[in-house]
Amino acid sequence: MSHQSSTAPSGSVAGTETSPTPAPVGKGIGVRGVVFLVAAGAAPLAAAVAVFPVVVSSSESPVSPLFFVVAALALAVFAVGFTRMAHEVRAAGAFYDFVRAGLGQAFGRGAATLALVSYALLFVALVAYLGASTGAAVEFFAGVVIPWWVWSTGWLTITGVLAYRDIALSTKILGVSLIFEVAIMLALDVVMVFRGGPEGTDASSLNPLHFTEGTPSLGLMFAFFGFVGFEATVIFRSEARDAQRTIPRATYISIVSIGLFYAFSLFAIAVGAGPDSLVAKAAESPQSLITDLALTFLGVFGRNAIQILVLVSLFGCFLTFHNVLARFTFNFGAAGLLPVGLGRAHPRHRAPSRASVVVTVFGMLAIAGSVMLGLDPVLDVYTWFSGAATLGIIVLMAFTSLAVMAYFRGHERGSWLTTFIAPAVSLMAFAGLIFLVVKNFPLLVGGNGVAVALISLLTIALVGGVASSVLGKSSAASI
Repeated sequence: MSHQSSTAPSGSVAGTETSPTPAPVGKGIGVRGVVFLVAAGAAPLAAAVAVFPVVVSSSESPVSPLFFVVAALALAVFAVGFTRMAHEVRAAGAFYDFVRAGLGQAFGRGAATLALVSYALLFVALVAYLGASTGAAVEFFAGVVIPWWVWSTGWLTITGVLAYRDIALSTKILGVSLIFEVAIMLALDVVMVFRGGPEGTDASSLNPLHFTEGTPSLGLMFAFFGFVGFEATVIFRSEARDAQRTIPRATYISIVSIGLFYAFSLFAIAVGAGPDSLVAKAAESPQSLITDLALTFLGVFGRNAIQILVLVSLFGCFLTFHNVLARFTFNFGAAGLLPVGLGRAHPRHRAPSRASVVVTVFGMLAIAGSVMLGLDPVLDVYTWFSGAATLGIIVLMAFTSLAVMAYFRGHERGSWLTTFIAPAVSLMAFAGLIFLVVKNFPLLVGGNGVAVALISLLTIALVGGVASSVLGKSSAASI
């Protein structure tokens, strides 16, 4: 196993190797490790508890499991061009490196700043939600009330220590946690399907003829939220063994496995609750929908296990995005967009340890700021920032699809299916999704004022990055 990386953050094109970088990181993860990182980032059990009820209640659709099927198919189409571009642009910057290669330096800089802001917002949202969920669980089991920010600070400290070291350690921890959370959810799924619910084992929730009933646009919007993080496969490129094979395989495996898990689990939940009763139950008690079903089908032990493993799921998600944000910071430092010292790897751990420390300190400041402003960790911090982060990432996907088409116009390699048709289809899909998200953004974040502020922040990040490049305010030659 090599412990040196020969790829620079900014990458190369035309299938050539990048120039050596003074900040190499270790190559310690394969396909399974990358998939664990991405799947843990999707937080499958936490998504089942927190996202599924919202998908059902917001859409009021009798076929909500199909929304995850459609979302997975759309992302699989996007991945065709995404992975083809990854073969050409050998870099760990993902979206912004691809946008730079296809649309030029200015748009690449804009994508870079938008990516950094989006993942920073998601990072803050997750640490707040993790702290609040831990506090609620401790109160439920022990009757002790401890402020959310105490738990958030504790989780952030643990995550910071793990992220400071070689990422292989993080993948081992994530792998174990992922196995437990998926196992308990699948156990509940199987029991519900085989035992049947109030209406037996009714498969009507998979009938595509009912897809247009209710408000499918809202269901699709929230279903896409459950996949945020799959793009991290490329971000871990510089630490992957045989990245040219590892990254495409990990990307497709992540999309398919997450999509199947979501669709099957929500189908099982529809069976357990009863297809005709699911919408009403999700609207009445969204936070307890899954745990109530677990109590019915698995007993007290099953319910308690799920409540505990939800925290494990959230921790896995948070650890993944801490690593992602640290690697963005590392790549930006190596490229000159941030202080150069942040782009140097730890000499022993071969990890972006300096960048990880900065991310941890940023998290501490965000927690302190939220407390001083009196923000609710779930209703305010998590809802606002996760919604804005998701919108920013969807915009990045749209720009990436456009960049793939533009890049291969000047580099005629590969088939039209991978270099034009698939990216064009995904561009149209994401454009439609952006319209839906912006249209419903006040509903998502809980108010017009907050919606305007957050959309303005994302716009400033994108436009500011483009402007800084055009006006020559940055001395970095490339990103």
